[in-house]
Amino acid sequence: MFPHGRTIEWFEDGFFDRPSTRLNRSSSLATPTFQARTVSSLDPKVLRKEAVTSTPIADVWTVWTTDEGIISFLAPKANIKLEVQGPYEILFDPEAPLGFKGTEGCKILGFERAKTLSVEWKAPPQFPNVRRQKTRVDIYFERVEALTKISVAHSGWQEGEEWDEAYEFFDHAWNLDLARMQQRFSSGPIDWRKPYVPSWLGQREPRIRDHIPVETR
Repeated sequence: MFPHGRTIEWFEDGFFDRPSTRLNRSSSLATPTFQARTVSSLDPKVLRKEAVTSTPIADVWTVWTTDEGIISFLAPKANIKLEVQGPYEILFDPEAPLGFKGTEGCKILGFERAKTLSVEWKAPPQFPNVRRQKTRVDIYFERVEALTKISVAHSGWQEGEEWDEAYEFFDHAWNLDLARMQQRFSSGPIDWRKPYVPSWLGQREPRIRDHIPVETR
């Protein structure tokens, strides 16, 4: 079993001394240095992550709730309509066969503008049983003094080896996604021809399931 309910809190050296910058600028943060600490969660089956940025909360909200915003840091393509039951489809692999591109078929479950966003989520194709069940991601936006804090709570986990491996996958993936969000605000949109991977992020150990041909999943 993998340890559920971990929270990663991100802090940057000298972060509190840096000014905020609007979304259309590319210099809201200098090249960040990260530290992480692990804390327990009251709910052992919720994967929790947090990140901070000096970018205004309205601009952070925009990058999570528009096609253009998602493409700037999370995936090469997206299909989002900001309404309850509207699509929230993040296409991590746009060239993959239909049904294997990303979170196709996922919807927005609810939102409060610039405060909370709740969406359905799918595991990648190497986790077919988890992918069929879907999970839930709640994203919280909070202004803390001069900072915007983004909290991610990924829930809906069940028991079993495939579920544990999917949990481990997302434990790594959310670290990367939030780091890319911060990089987007510090240096501009992610170049998907050579996507940013922070040097501090260790490689996830490969699994046999990662190499199953997509047509057999």
